[in-house]
Order: sequence, then C-alpha cells, then structure tokens
Amino acid sequence: MNKSFIRLGALVGAMVLMISCNNDDNSVNTPDVQEKIILNTDSQSLNQRIKFDNSGVLNVDLPIAGRDGEDVAGNFPLELVAEVQPPVYGDLTLKATHVAINGNYAYVSYNTEGEAYSGAIDVIDISNPAVPQLVMQAVLPDTDISSLTYDNGVLYVAGAASTDTFPELDSPAFTAAMTLSNGLLSTNYTQTTIVGNVGTSVTSSGNKYFAVSGDNGELVKVNKSNNQIEATIPVNDLRAVAFNSNKVVVLSGTQGVKVYNANNMNQQTTFATPQDVASAKRTIDFLGNNTLLVAEGYNGLGVYNYNSGNKTQTINVPTFVDGVDSSDITTNAVSVNDDKVYIANGGAGLYIYENGNGNQGLNIMGSINLEGSCNYVVSKDKYIFAAMGNGGLKIARIMTNVQTIDCTDFPTYNGSSWLNVNSNQTKEYQGSASLQGVNVNSNSNLTFCGSLSVSQGLNVNSHGTFYMKGSLAQGQANNPWLSLNVNSNAVLRIEGSVVIYGNLVLNSNSTLEFVGAGSSITVYGNVTKGSNVTITGEYIDTFNNVN
Repeated sequence: MNKSFIRLGALVGAMVLMISCNNDDNSVNTPDVQEKIILNTDSQSLNQRIKFDNSGVLNVDLPIAGRDGEDVAGNFPLELVAEVQPPVYGDLTLKATHVAINGNYAYVSYNTEGEAYSGAIDVIDISNPAVPQLVMQAVLPDTDISSLTYDNGVLYVAGAASTDTFPELDSPAFTAAMTLSNGLLSTNYTQTTIVGNVGTSVTSSGNKYFAVSGDNGELVKVNKSNNQIEATIPVNDLRAVAFNSNKVVVLSGTQGVKVYNANNMNQQTTFATPQDVASAKRTIDFLGNNTLLVAEGYNGLGVYNYNSGNKTQTINVPTFVDGVDSSDITTNAVSVNDDKVYIANGGAGLYIYENGNGNQGLNIMGSINLEGSCNYVVSKDKYIFAAMGNGGLKIARIMTNVQTIDCTDFPTYNGSSWLNVNSNQTKEYQGSASLQGVNVNSNSNLTFCGSLSVSQGLNVNSHGTFYMKGSLAQGQANNPWLSLNVNSNAVLRIEGSVVIYGNLVLNSNSTLEFVGAGSSITVYGNVTKGSNVTITGEYIDTFNNVN
C-alpha cells in the first residue's frame, strides 16, 4: 500500500518552489506536480525549535570508581549545547534519521513513521559553539529521507517517495543529489529510482556515489555527472553502505557484510554477522584502514577485520540500566571520530570507547544518559549529534584540549571528581578533566591549562585566584543555583572560552580578568555583581550580560 499524502499548509516566510530535474532514464521529471520542495529561511520561526533548557555540562558515568567507592574525575569533558525539536508537517511529527557535517553547517534529515511519506532537511549553523542556529529547512511533503552525506558542495540522499506523486518512479526507493548554494539548500535536486521499498543509506567518493535499498533491494553505483546508474548488485535487506580505501562496504540484516572493489564492483569479501530481522536503522563505520565497526542490535557492536572477515572484538549491549526495559537496549549506530568510538545504545544512552594501543581493542571511557532512547549518533570535529526516539536531536560539544601556553611541566589531574585547593596552596594542572565541582579556597591559586567541565558548583573564595587557560564549561541550564561564584577579593582569570550554563556571581571587590585576545564568555543565566567589581581585558560577551 502506498503511503498517504498530506499537504502542508502555508509556512510563514516559506518559499514554495518547483523542482526542475534532468530527463535521464533513471531520473524523475515532474513538470506538472508542484510543491515538491518547500524552502523555509525564516530564522525566527525555525529557531523556536532550538532549545537550551537542558544545556550544560554532561555527566559522563565512568566504568570504575576510585578507592572506597570515591567518585573519580573523568578525562573527557562534554557539554550539551542544545536540543533541536523535530519539525512538524501538518499533523505529523517527523523523526531525525541522519546527520552530515560540512564545516560550520550540519545537515539533518527526517522521515515519518507509518504510511505517510513526509521528510525534511534542516541546516544548522554551528559556527558559534555556544549558540547553534537553525538557518534553513527544506520540507519534502511526499518524501522520506533515510540518510544523507555531504561531498564537494552536494548533498546526496537516500529515501523513499510516494509513487502516487512520483509515477515515474518504478519503486518507492530512490537516491538523489541536491546541489547546494553557498552551503545552503536549493531546488537543484535530481532523484534516481532504485529497486526496493526504501533507500536506506548513501555514501560518496570521487566522481561516483553509492546507495542501497532495503527489502528486495540493491546496491547501486551512480555517476555524479549525469545521475545515471552504472552498476547494480541485488542484495536483500541492506541497511548501510560506506566507502573506505577504494572499497564499498555494505551491511545486510540477513546476509552480513559484503565488500566490493569500487572500480569494477567485483565482490572481494563476504562474511556473516548476527542476523537482525527487525527493520531498524543500523550503521557501520571504519577504524583505520582495516577495521569495520558494525551496529548489531541486541548483539551489540561487532569489530571486524573487513579484509579477512575475522571478528576481533564484541562490545556487548549493557546488561542492566536502572529504569530501562532490556528490550529497549540495543546497539543502533556507531560513529568514529579521531580515536574515539561513539555507540548509540537505545534506552541505555550513548557510550564512548577509546581505541586502545596495540591489540587492546576498544576500551570503555564512559556513558551518558541522554534522557531518552539514543537511536543514531554521528561525531565529527568537536561535535556529537544524537538522534533520539522522540524524533529530536541533541547536540553535544567535545571540549578540545587547547593549551595556550607551554604547560608540559604541569601534571595531569587524576584525583577526585571534586577538586579542592586548600588555603595557601598552589595547584597547576594540564589536559582534560570532567569534574563535579571546584573549590579554590582563600589565599590559594589554581591554574588549569586545557579543557575542563564542572557539572555542579565552582567557587573562587576570598583572596583566591583561578586562572583558566583553554575551555571551561560549568553548570546546567535547568539548575541555575549551580552558579560560578567569585567571592570578595578573589580573581577569575580567563584565557580562552568560558561557558556558564547557570548564574555568574561576582561579589563585591572581585575581579574578572581576560588575558590576551579572542577570549569569550557565555552566561546563560543571570549575572549578579556586587560593588567595586573589576572587569578587565578584551573579550567577547556572547549574550552581552556581563559588561
């Protein structure tokens, strides 16, 4: 049965434009059907979907505790920057399916559960890490978008479309190319039909792109210059496709992994993975040139040498998570960024692993409860994007270790999750740390060089000095009482960026000092200043509430 079509009412500030497509054998030309793509550039209405209510430092649950059960500091500070509510089309709430990142832009795709075909693509400007902005949206009323990837000014997508609206399609499954305009969406969009009910994944390299479709589907190789299919390989129940080292790798829910030579599409390797008959999204990613990571549902994460097919490690799903039904704990997606591996484990949340040295395999760093089911994850540069079961998207930022001076003689902090500097002490640390709280007591000095997250309170007490060099994030937006307090005759010295998700309290005779050029401060809560507060140096005040 074809999915029903529900037409969108007028969008405030939207531009309704008609698609012009090439007239190739495999591409769709529909001059008599309008409203195929609706572009919306009304940033005011779009940004109502960006929410900062829960922004703040993320608590990374560590796999081990210190002596006597003491909480220990983590070494991977993260902050939840924002949440993006899913778009609503008519009476349908769409669900985030995939994210592609290109420099300052993140492209998010959406589809609709059930019989109706309705999809969208968001463009999020992430140039300002503290305040991401939704700058553009494309609504595709008769089209689900399952996956997308960016390559050289073009978005390549895979999905499904209504054959009632697109009678030229031989089947609902398709892949498509959208040429961007200065990084933004356009109606320069060409669909190419492929066999199957839904296009599930797409990847790109060089002058070709590759897409797969699900039940009774196929792998296709498409020429970018004319959007013509050059090769097709039937494979049932394809979930994902990826490109690495001139190899095209696909994952089938029933036939496992197949590896093809990208030039002639000859099969090089095939090996079984645990069968996963549920029609859920699954992703794959590469760790180096030989290792393939496969999201295997209830079987966890499989780590394979994809040249030989040998399985080298299994990361099981968490066995027990308080308050979560075991049926909701399933490995849905995996993403590799640098030496870190991010695993979306459904109701168990997001798990972070680190690539070990030698033959140690993946070692767990911790997990994050994202208050919902984590169905998809992708990480690139300093960002983590997680699609949730309610259809929304969470944007987290990795606090990179930026050393603005030579701190090589400073030790790495590896103590308690509460960092206390006693009166008349001087402490200096470098690196990355994830803490619960910091107390710099009277007549003491703390210097931290690198990246630091503090999920609860941070206090610089009378005649104390805290010198932060690098990146600091503190507090949570929904807990404004977890403030950063600079008390009487105390000094907070900043060289880098500081984000305070609660309140900043500058008590009488305190000093806020910015060192060098390019420092910034972002305070989501209130700024309270007593008498004779001194603020010096050059700095960027994101919300203009510190001056």
